[in-house]
Amino acid sequence: MKRTLAALAGAFALVVAGPLAPSTAATPSITPAQVTTGFSGIAYGSYIFNSDKTLTSGPTANSSIGCTGLTGLTSSNSTAALNVPAVGAVGAAATSVRTLETATGKRIESRSVVGSANLLGGLITAGTISSVSIADKNTAGAFSGINQTNIANLKVLGLSVAANPAPNTVIDLNVPLLGSLGKITLNGQEKKLVNGTFQVSTTALRVEVLKAGIAGVKAGTDIRLGVSLAKLTPPQLGYATGAGFTTKAILATGLLGSGPTAYAALSCGAGTQTVNLAGATVPGLATVGASTTTTTTVVSPAVKGTVTNSLAGLNVLSGVIQADAIKAETSASRATAGGLVTLTDTSTFTNLRITGLPAINASVAPNTVVQVPGLGKVTLHKVTKTSAAIMVTMVEIVLNQSIGGLPTGSTIQIGYSGTAIRN
Repeated sequence: MKRTLAALAGAFALVVAGPLAPSTAATPSITPAQVTTGFSGIAYGSYIFNSDKTLTSGPTANSSIGCTGLTGLTSSNSTAALNVPAVGAVGAAATSVRTLETATGKRIESRSVVGSANLLGGLITAGTISSVSIADKNTAGAFSGINQTNIANLKVLGLSVAANPAPNTVIDLNVPLLGSLGKITLNGQEKKLVNGTFQVSTTALRVEVLKAGIAGVKAGTDIRLGVSLAKLTPPQLGYATGAGFTTKAILATGLLGSGPTAYAALSCGAGTQTVNLAGATVPGLATVGASTTTTTTVVSPAVKGTVTNSLAGLNVLSGVIQADAIKAETSASRATAGGLVTLTDTSTFTNLRITGLPAINASVAPNTVVQVPGLGKVTLHKVTKTSAAIMVTMVEIVLNQSIGGLPTGSTIQIGYSGTAIRN
């Protein structure tokens, strides 16, 4: 709905949804601890972009929890204030997501707070901007949700707006001498139940620039501040998690030097994702031909995650280490809730060879470590396991000297697959 600024005074921000599923018994037959659900939530301070992606800032202070049925988890983050050229200034942001058991069931809460905003040359200004999204499931199986927004000292085109605007309030961005250039949505919120997943989402302040006219700001620019999302998903036997990639370089300081390339992650729900890459280079050190990473999640009758990274034509230091092909492939599965996790590793080399080390070939044993002159420590088919997770890196190099701009002590990983099942 569109409203005039005057009509916004006294509007409210807190909306509590009634149960979205009927109570099945007057007296609950289970305790709050026995309520079964999955959790997924995110919160961020700001996300600013335009349709052609020549401008992308954020999401800032991103916090998230996903792929789990556990309570007692918390994710939090914060960032300093930032300035986006032409768009404006956004204050420091702090966010959090947590899962918990309540007196009536299970809950996930997502919160976002942004210190201030001065957008589009002062057309929109505000003090503290906050949003909250809460999703609950009670012992009777009913869902309910809360959306909350507060925007202090909000002014649009110099006119004050109530701190607690009504849900989904839309204001025309009608700039003097320029006309209507877009719209502003305050307290944007949604609650929905789709295929067993209950979602509560809140965006405190969103600005959509639909026409050009403001200096330096393109049509299609989208500004989102104070965003929170909370979801309750159908319970599963467990949650597959993991990822694969082709190359990654980590500096001795722990900072990322390059990659990960051809990266793909497992989804919480059933599905397959594939990422293809024509080739990859770790400058001055290694080249890799075409590669593919595929992740597959199955949730019934058993939960299973499989990650496969396949690459062709590895060449390290002009032939010091070569392989015609490498496959890093792992899986993790569970047949019963809380049951044992089965882990597999079906990774392989094709025609692996290292100059000066004729004993190294495609049948090399897992976790073989060799020292390669002029390069450093090389671990082949590195395998790390826990009771519910497996990680495989087919070639891991720790440099004993600076090469190609990578300092001594840097770690290069080539051909990675990791999978796990968690509660």
